[in-house]
Order: sequence, then structure tokens, then C-alpha cells
Amino acid sequence: MYHEWIGPELGPALDVVRYPVHHVDFETWMPPIPKYPHTRPYQTIPFQWSNHILSADGAMRHEEYLCVDSKDPREEFALSLLQSIGREGTICVHSGYEARILKELAEALPRLRSQLQGAIERFWDLLSIIRSQYYHPGFAGSYSIKAVLPAVVPSMGYDDLDIREGSMASLVYYRMIFEVTDAREKTRLRNALLAYCKRDGLAMVELRKALMAKVTSAAP
Repeated sequence: MYHEWIGPELGPALDVVRYPVHHVDFETWMPPIPKYPHTRPYQTIPFQWSNHILSADGAMRHEEYLCVDSKDPREEFALSLLQSIGREGTICVHSGYEARILKELAEALPRLRSQLQGAIERFWDLLSIIRSQYYHPGFAGSYSIKAVLPAVVPSMGYDDLDIREGSMASLVYYRMIFEVTDAREKTRLRNALLAYCKRDGLAMVELRKALMAKVTSAAP
């Protein structure tokens, strides 16, 4: 029978973060037929980010971006993100996906390349730390944040949301931008996208907090 396992390096791995800590999540879509100039079929296009910014004193604020029209969102996405993350603090992500997106943006937006590369250097991957230093039987073999969150933080999950995973967010985004004409329905879809991306970021905040508490309680 499997039991919760706390690795010996979990504490040190959690301690390396520097405040303010930015908990960043992206949403993207891959149009099979290019919608924007100088893009290719199935190219990954970021259209949304969420950032929960936690200060050393425990204060937290939330910032977000979502493109709401049919223009190419990449430059506005990058500029708004760079403004939000500033030049200080660790950027917490869950997986290497966000780093890959910023690398692609750096190639597409040469004038922002150095700033985007600087952001990548501040990335701290919570997924890799959990994979190597923590296990809970509630994961059921999966390290997806959708499996990890309710196992570690039982009070949180995704069941209350209209959007519950990334591929659904991509479909909703396409509908909102290119299909739906009713203003009320557009607003509903926009709110659903904002709520989903925000939950992913807040999940990282609560996972870090829960893991730090486990390290403290396990200390001799």
C-alpha cells in the first residue's frame, strides 16, 4: 500500500524561491489554419496569462491578461506579462510549458528577446520538484496539476468551473473570438476563461503553501 512520501530535499527546494513570488499560468491554442500573418498551421499561440503575486509579508494580488478580439495576441501578451512580472522575484510555473512558449515568443518578437529570456531564467518548476521530492497516493500515478491539487489541497479542485482543462480552454477561446456574436455569451465565455486560468495559478500558491507545511510538520 502506498503512503505519502516527503523527500529529503523538498524543504531546500522550496526555500530557494525569492519574493515577490509570481505564480504564472498560460493558456494557448493551435489553429490548424493560420489566423495571423507569419504563423504556420498548428503553431502554438498564447492568448492568456494569470499571475498571483505573493509578497514576503503574505500579501497577494492577482493580475491577468486575455485577448478578447481576433488580432494576433502575441505581442500584447508578452508586453503585458513582462510588465506584470517585473524584474524581481521567482516565477513559479508547473511544467516546462511556459518556458517553451516564451522561447517561441522570443524568436517571434526579437525586440523583446532579452527580456523574455531574462524571465525564463527566473522560472522555478514546481512540477519537477514534486516529481522528485513528494508523492501522495491520491495522485494515482499522475503528476498533472488536476490530480495533484485535490490530493494535496482537498478543499480545492476544478469541478466547480465551466472549463476544467486546457484543451477545453482552447475550444472556448476559438468560440469566443470567431464564432459567438451574442455579447452576453461572449462575456460568459470570457469569464469562464478567466476563472480557469486564475485557478491554475492559485493552485500553485496553495500547493507551495501545503508542501511547506508538510516539511515543517515532518521536521524532527
